[in-house]
Amino acid sequence: MREYRCTRNALYQHDCAGRNDLRERQGHYIWARNEEEAWQKMAVRYPEETTAGFTVEEWQGGDVKVVEVKRDKDGNVIEE
Repeated sequence: MREYRCTRNALYQHDCAGRNDLRERQGHYIWARNEEEAWQKMAVRYPEETTAGFTVEEWQGGDVKVVEVKRDKDGNVIEE
């Protein structure tokens, strides 16, 4: 199975940044065997939007490092 990033076309039909730029859209991350199965899973979640359709692209997520930033009482970053 692969992870796919899917977006809902119906939400971006007006003049907005997400209309032509998929990076500006809210993504739904779905595990599926292929693009068609990912599309079908979106159709189950949003059946009223199948006419407008969905975008589906294979997602290549990167490694994420979470760090904690500590601040003193004045708001200055404490270097450790």
